[in-house]
This record gives sequence, structure tokens and C-alpha cells, in this order.
Amino acid sequence: MLRRTLLGTSLGLAAPATLRAQGAPQFTFRLHSFSSPTALDHTMHLDPWAAKVAAESGGRIKIDVFPAMQLGGQPRDLVQQLEDGVVDIIWTVPGFTPGRFMGTEGLELPFLNTGLSVTESAAAMEFAAKHLAETEYRGIKIISIHSTDRALIHTSRKPIRTLEDFRGMKLRVAGRFIGEAVTALGATPVGIPLGGVYEATARSQVDGFLINWAITQPFRLYEVAKFHSEPPGVGLFQGMILTLMNGRSYNRLPPDLKAVIDANSGPALAVNRGAIWDSQTAAAVDAARGAGNEIIAIGPEEKARWRTAVAPAYEAWVAEMTRRGRNGRAMFEDLQAITAKHGRA
Repeated sequence: MLRRTLLGTSLGLAAPATLRAQGAPQFTFRLHSFSSPTALDHTMHLDPWAAKVAAESGGRIKIDVFPAMQLGGQPRDLVQQLEDGVVDIIWTVPGFTPGRFMGTEGLELPFLNTGLSVTESAAAMEFAAKHLAETEYRGIKIISIHSTDRALIHTSRKPIRTLEDFRGMKLRVAGRFIGEAVTALGATPVGIPLGGVYEATARSQVDGFLINWAITQPFRLYEVAKFHSEPPGVGLFQGMILTLMNGRSYNRLPPDLKAVIDANSGPALAVNRGAIWDSQTAAAVDAARGAGNEIIAIGPEEKARWRTAVAPAYEAWVAEMTRRGRNGRAMFEDLQAITAKHGRA
């Protein structure tokens, strides 16, 4: 049922009517992604999105979708491919390109999240529009910045129940500032591509990983992590997912076709994609329980201790923004205000 809805035209977006009958495409764009063609990133997001744009343009826009880095390179190369015009649209995450989306990584700081992708995605789009569009995303058309569902700490042999349990642990992270937070908590952050997390955990190269619930099911990560520790309801943080278009490619379009892209971009799209991620959380939690794993609820007092401990990560992000010529302190205060407005606990 979800698949049929997403492939239809009623995505909650203000889309224009189909411009004319299907014909030969006038503009063909290449969309490049690191994700598997069978992952929800494609089946419930990128593939339906490309089909919808084609239909609403009357066939004048064609988007060829290339999953799993089929056009070559590594995930870290996606942004460069976009900016060089090798591809027109990419799907990526900030941590894959270290140093490139530092402002966006602020949205991944712990305890500043709303716990739901629908609300966190709305906050992300608001923050990006206000603070990042003319800096990190200059020359780029933001199709959407949406979040994962809530992320938490998954460990293989030793459960994390208190702040002291972090000591001596090696935990996989996907970005600089969540890595700063892990360090502040007392553990050692380790960078490993998503596809290598299962093996690294099974081989005890890491003791666990920080990742959202939904991704644990398709990658069967509940098989190697037996403990799942999270502040109830909101998790520890939420990762950001970027769908971006080369600004030059977008500007090639005439106004009526720009309107098609615009109608399939922005906050409404981000929130809709957030709902997809939220819809996957319960099944992932059930899979972990079905494997006999323990889900550990971190209580309010312990959460407060963790929140105090990660303050150096906040300061590191503020300092980085300031170093880049922005008002880091004001950005951090606004980040807190925006996430609180959208439902941060």
C-alpha cells in the first residue's frame, strides 16, 4: 500500500498539472547514489521521485537513476561529481564528504533532535534555508534535506547503561561532530562505511555503532549488535540525508520545467520522505526484539549526564562555524530554537 501511494501523484506536494502529453525528453539528467537499488532510498524515494518529475513534465524531463555508484567513484566523490557536472543530481550524507557540510552536520549533534523524521526534516529544511543555502549550498539546488528516524547506540557484547560504560569502547560513527560527542562520552570514534559495519562489528574491530533504527533491518545489524541503548522516544541523534541538484543543470530548464522541479522539492518533500523513514522504525525494533536483543531505555537522570558530557561537541561545532566566518554562537542558539519549535523534547 505504501509503495502504491508513493508511486502515485498524491505525495502531499503542490505539484503542477502534467505539462503536456508524453514525448521525447528535452532534458535528461543523471542521478547518482551510493545506495542499493533495493533499499528504501531508491524504492520509496529516488525512483518514485524521478518518475513523478517525468510524468509532471509531460516527458520533457527524464531522470536516469544510477544506484550503487554505478557511474564510478566512491561515495565520498559524489559531491565533486555533482559540482563538476559529471552528474546532475546526487543522494548522499554529510559525513561522506568530510569538511564539506559542516553546518549541516550541526543538525546531527546529539540531544538536539526531535525523535521523528517528519519533524526533524522540517527543522532541517528551515535551518538550511536560513543559515546554509548561500554558504554550503551555493550553486546547488536543494531537492530535500531530510533526516533518518531516531539513531541510538548499538553494541555487540557490552551494554551501555551509564556514562561510565562508554570508557574503552570503540564505536563506529558517520560524521565529525557525532564523533566529537562519542569522544566526550569517553569512547573512541571509528569511521567505517555503512557496508562494512556488520563485518567490523562481527570481527570485534569495533564494539558497536551509532546508527538509526530503520537501517538496522535491511543490513541485518541486529545480528551483530545485541544491545540497543537510547533515551526513550527521541534516541540520541538523527542523521541527515541530502538530495541535491547541480545549480547549472537546474538553470538550464525553462520556467515551466523549473516549476516542476520546485514542486517536487523543498520542505513538503522532506517531510514526506521523513514519514517513510518513520514508517520503518517499528519493524526494525521488532526485528531486534525478535533476535532476543535487549533494548535499554536511558532514564532522564542518566540522559542529563550524557547531555552535559557532550557539551564539547557543541563547542567544537560553534568554533568551526566561527572559523568559517559565520556567527557560530548565534547559529547554535537558532539551531536549538528551530528544533525545539518542531518538537525537540
